[in-house]
Amino acid sequence: MTEDLIEQALTLMKAQRYGEALPILRRAIDHDPSNWNTSYLVGQCCRFLDDIEGAIHHLSHASELKIDEPSVFLALGIAFQLNNQWDEAIEAFRRAIEINSDFASAYNSLALTQKKRGDLSKALHNYDAGVKALARQIVKVMSNSRTSPILKHRNTVGSLWLEYIMEVALFLVSSEEGINNIAFPRTVRRQWRRSAGEKAMEEERTEEHAGLCWYDTSNEKGENTRVFLPNFFNTFREEFKHNPEYSNLIGNRGTVLELLGRDDEARLHFDEATEFLP
Repeated sequence: MTEDLIEQALTLMKAQRYGEALPILRRAIDHDPSNWNTSYLVGQCCRFLDDIEGAIHHLSHASELKIDEPSVFLALGIAFQLNNQWDEAIEAFRRAIEINSDFASAYNSLALTQKKRGDLSKALHNYDAGVKALARQIVKVMSNSRTSPILKHRNTVGSLWLEYIMEVALFLVSSEEGINNIAFPRTVRRQWRRSAGEKAMEEERTEEHAGLCWYDTSNEKGENTRVFLPNFFNTFREEFKHNPEYSNLIGNRGTVLELLGRDDEARLHFDEATEFLP
């Protein structure tokens, strides 16, 4: 019965009919007070109906029933933020990140709260951490087989995305056992560099490794090496291009840079946020 009521309420919530969903969810709570998801959904309905105190009450209860669900702590943090309870919001967002270190949305909300408090350096750091978390999310589910789509290089106005991709490549290598070295064509700036990009262009021309984003080999010392291919960079570029969270995080970071008086850096972020807006 509880699950049926939740399904009914979710259908209404998707249609933004929160006032109609709320009594159905309250019936579900009466039927099963221990269901954390019901309290979470009631809290979300209260928030969207501008009952922030009610949202905090029910989301706090949901967080007690389900102490390892990052989305509950994210929602709770947002409710605290809307109530100008900065310390409580920050604590909730940090709890969400402790549970899931790749939760980009939690970094974004944490940074926003810190910006509102005037902690601009901390906000700047956490917007950056949010992009890195988003990149890790992508690489963990990235398909890496010869049946993957072969994506072609194209120039972009901004190059901030490449810096994040280089870092996540290092993360991918460091998290795998038996990989001691990393190698890739020098695609760290706007275009393929002529001297070091010949192999990259050859790979794009011949498609020798099909849709692979990387492959493992051995170097002259017999050490395992992971070679990142052009498709790694091209795939990431398109993932960022189609993910609104990237544009949002980069744009928000630009706003903080502007507040800090770092106008040239801010403009780079704004330009990239515009270019990568889905």
